[in-house]
Amino acid sequence: MKPVNNKSLIAFLFDQMEKLDENTIDVETAKAQANLAKQVNNAMKYELDLANTKMKVAEFNKTADVKIDLRNAESKNFD
Repeated sequence: MKPVNNKSLIAFLFDQMEKLDENTIDVETAKAQANLAKQVNNAMKYELDLANTKMKVAEFNKTADVKIDLRNAESKNFD
């Protein structure tokens, strides 16, 4: 299994740009892969934002008289 992180995503994108420049992939394939890469980037950003928000909530809860709880929507079972 290949690594899945920002560095591997960047390496993949540069590889795709080279392939497109060398005409080993067509523009439509490159566009489709770029759209998928954008979705991966959005998911990575979401995870970073979530971690940052959890840290802010934890810091707030240490200092405030009122405790807030971050609802974890991902843990909800949907019918």
